[in-house]
Amino acid sequence: MKRKLFSVMTLITIAASAQTYDNGSMSTGSTTANGSNPAPTGYNWSELQSVNNLTSTSLGFAAIYNNAGTTNYTIADDFVVPSNEKWTISSIDVFLYQTSYTGTVPPIDNLRLKIYNGDPETATAVLGNMTTNTYNAAQSSDAKLYRIGNNSAGTTRKIWKAKGNLSGELQPGTYWVEYQVHATNDSSIFFPPVTTAGILDKPTYNAKQFASSGWLPLTDAGSGAKIDMPFIITYTATNLGTSETRQYDSRITVYPNPTAESFKINLPEESLNKDTKIELYDASGKLVKTFDLSKEYNISNLKKGIYMIKINDGKNIKVTKLIKN
Repeated sequence: MKRKLFSVMTLITIAASAQTYDNGSMSTGSTTANGSNPAPTGYNWSELQSVNNLTSTSLGFAAIYNNAGTTNYTIADDFVVPSNEKWTISSIDVFLYQTSYTGTVPPIDNLRLKIYNGDPETATAVLGNMTTNTYNAAQSSDAKLYRIGNNSAGTTRKIWKAKGNLSGELQPGTYWVEYQVHATNDSSIFFPPVTTAGILDKPTYNAKQFASSGWLPLTDAGSGAKIDMPFIITYTATNLGTSETRQYDSRITVYPNPTAESFKINLPEESLNKDTKIELYDASGKLVKTFDLSKEYNISNLKKGIYMIKINDGKNIKVTKLIKN
C-alpha cells in the first residue's frame, strides 16, 4: 500500500538514529473481539476481522519455494519515496509464521528480496533478486503476536519478524518490494496480512502474489477484502545535504486520519515503552507538538494541514503522516 510521506528535512537537522518505514499493523489487541480470550502475557492477537456480516478467513498467504522446485510463490507490495528525498536502504523485515512450530528462532533459512521501480508485472528490478539469500538470522526475532481466526484464540501460529540485508539507493518514486522464503524444514510458511480491528480493507490495499499463473491480486477467501502486507524498511533519507536514518514500519496505524480533534496510534510492541516520544512537525519543518506515549493525542488547537509524526522509542525513529482537518 502506498503511504506518501513528506519531508521536513530541508529545514531541520537531526542527529542520525535508526528510523523505519512501516506499511501497516497486524495487532488487533490483547483480547479477542468478543472480549473473552486474553492473549498470553507479553503478546497480542492478530485476529481475523468480522465486519457487517463479512468475516475474513485467510490467516496467511504463501511466499515460499521448496527444495524439489515444485512450489514457487512470492508476494509483493508497494511503497513511496517522497519527491524531495533519496533513500539509502539497509534492510527489510517481513512477518511470517509456521503453524504448530515450537522453536525459539524463526523457522526459515533463506529470505530473498527484490525491489522494482513500479508494479512487478511490468516494471524493472532495481535492487536485489530472487536467488541471493539476504537472511540475517541474528537480527530476526519473535514479533510478540499470535495469528488467530475471528474469536478463535490459540497459540499455534506465532508470528516472527525476519530481517533481510539489502543495500542500495532509491530515488523519488513508487516502488514494489517482492519477497520469498524457504522453511528450515522445507515445509510451508505463511505471511499474515495487515490487520486492523474493525476494518476489513482500505481502498489503497493492493498486495499481489506470484504463482504459476503469474501475478494476481491478493484477496481474502472469506470476505473478499483486498489485502495489504506488513513490512519494515530501514533507510537513511537524504535531502539537500542533511540525512537521518529512519524506518518505514508497516505495523504502525494512525487513526482517525484525517482528523479534526485527536488521533490514536497502533504501535509495535517494541515501541510501547515509557520513554517513547511522539513529535509532530508541520510542513515547514517546525516542531509543533511533543507527546509522551498515550492512548490518544489531542491536536484540536493546530491549524489545518499535513503534519509529520515522528515516533522515537529510543532505538528507532519511525515516521508517518497525519492530516488535520
